[in-house]
Amino acid sequence: MNCYRGRFYSPGCSPPELLERWDNCEDIAQQLAVKSIESKTGKRAHMSETEILDQYLPRLIATGWVSEPEAKWVMRRTAELVGWQVPPSASS
Repeated sequence: MNCYRGRFYSPGCSPPELLERWDNCEDIAQQLAVKSIESKTGKRAHMSETEILDQYLPRLIATGWVSEPEAKWVMRRTAELVGWQVPPSASS
């Protein structure tokens, strides 16, 4: 258990730890948004927007940088940032 401001939290669940995880996920989503748009206008122009986002999810999970639920959130956030539809693999 971790203690933060007199309250106990499970490891990784204190407010500062959650904020750090969110910042990390938001940063990845911002980077993937840029990468997705570059892909759509470049080497993956033949793919749909959903297919482009869909291919990033397993790659992100494989990095181990985020958990699977976080990776799905990152993909939903990326879709929001670029104004594309969320791929089915990242739905809830």
